[in-house]
Amino acid sequence: MVMEAAPLTVAEICRLALPLNAHIVAAPRAVERSVRWVITVNAEVPLPYLEGDELLLLAPTEQPFNPSTFLSACRAANVAALAMLPPIDPLLIALAEAENLPLIALPHGSRLRDIERLIIGLLLDRHGHFERRSTQIYEQLIGIATENVGLEGIVQALGSFLHKGIVVQDKHLRVQTHSTAPDLANDWESVLDLLKDRAKLPHALSNRHRLPRHTAVSHSQTLRNDGLARLVTPIVAQGVGRGYLSAVTRGAPFTDLDRLVLQHGATICALEMARQKTISEAEKRLRGDFLHNLMAGTLSEAEALAEGDRFRHDMNVPHVAIVMMWHGDKRPSGRRLETLVNSVLQSKNAQALVYLREEELRLFFTADPRALVAQARAFAESVLEAANREYKGGKLAVGIGSVAERIAKWSLSYRDAAHAAKIARRLRAQQPLYTADLGIYTLLARDDLRSDLLGLRDKMIGKLLEHDERQRADLLQTLEAFFEAHGNATQTAEKLSVHRNTLFYRMNRIQEILDLDLNQPDVRLAVHLSLKIHRLLAEDA
Repeated sequence: MVMEAAPLTVAEICRLALPLNAHIVAAPRAVERSVRWVITVNAEVPLPYLEGDELLLLAPTEQPFNPSTFLSACRAANVAALAMLPPIDPLLIALAEAENLPLIALPHGSRLRDIERLIIGLLLDRHGHFERRSTQIYEQLIGIATENVGLEGIVQALGSFLHKGIVVQDKHLRVQTHSTAPDLANDWESVLDLLKDRAKLPHALSNRHRLPRHTAVSHSQTLRNDGLARLVTPIVAQGVGRGYLSAVTRGAPFTDLDRLVLQHGATICALEMARQKTISEAEKRLRGDFLHNLMAGTLSEAEALAEGDRFRHDMNVPHVAIVMMWHGDKRPSGRRLETLVNSVLQSKNAQALVYLREEELRLFFTADPRALVAQARAFAESVLEAANREYKGGKLAVGIGSVAERIAKWSLSYRDAAHAAKIARRLRAQQPLYTADLGIYTLLARDDLRSDLLGLRDKMIGKLLEHDERQRADLLQTLEAFFEAHGNATQTAEKLSVHRNTLFYRMNRIQEILDLDLNQPDVRLAVHLSLKIHRLLAEDA
């Protein structure tokens, strides 16, 4: 004996057959009522014969109708729910609420006959309907995306359809946009914090560099012991993992349709991210051309102000230039540095104009004029910290220029920052160098003193340089670490990851090679100065 399938409910019809952004405007508590059939009716004429539990699609009317009379007829016929196009009479909404009759608002432009056919197909053939619904959902999401509603509009549509919290994150797990569900509203901030924890990602998605292998896979996982769970799908654009799309709920299981919708949603999010990236690249080129022309002196102040308005940036306030560049054996690309800097700007809610020129990144940073340099330094230090976390082998040199009170001074601030960055690179400085703090380094970089400075270097540490080159040793690194730790043996040993006895042996060996006593203050000063000269001038020697 074949058992008849259980009737579908109003809620299931909404999920499985109605357009994505249809929503219930009255009696949401009654959506578990059964639906046995669907029919399109006209409120201007009496209802046809109904057997009960029908979902009525109410056709638009040219003349107003009496909501009270119509709802009385629906109650007498045991109608399961009503669905109609906006605008909806507020009186009809109020009466439907009083009658506990679900009233569904369909999106503008919906075709009632198409909806009717889709619901009938669902009622008659649930298995075959799934594939048709899949196509319909994808087409609707495409339609939403083409309306230029951005990721926010796409997420709102997904949240409305799935009745779950929706979160879009980038590849670094930063939240790009989100939509909460009513039952999660009071706990939403803690939910977002959970999703930012990379340890919470399913193992198959934990390595963002391998995301392209998982373009069609969704993973469900429990996030907390109170039943909080999510379904997460990677967002992949042009073969590159761009981020993650998650649906979050508490208690309710995820269905095959949830997985399908989320996978379609991830595809649409990928298209939107690719579109936004194209726009961003075009804006970066325009901004780069603008700043390059400003540095070259081909723009007047009035033109610069107008261009600043175009980029929604206030050019009238004081700015300070910051220059950054990779150095060392392992150098990430300039584009990665640009991405890193923009990420820190976003996380700090800081304001700057940024552009990449070859492998040199240039920023014009603005903040509270009373603490502009201090905030620029703090921002630069945050970038250095992020670079150390992201790129273990990459070394970053950062120079901070003078404060430019007016646009005419921007080029001077940039020159100061570039000079400071050059010195930072040669000194292998692990902190940003501010132009006003360079002090003796400005003297050491003077071309007219070059030969005398190199002569001092050769006299003081020349033998050590020859020894390291001949023996392929690196006692020079030990000596530099010793001075960086201000002569503290424990800190020097920790910095070099060696035992204190090893350090003492090396320091004794250095003094033997140099034939100098580093305990003498004047000798120590001359040696330290010679090391700085070597780092500053060796590349050009």
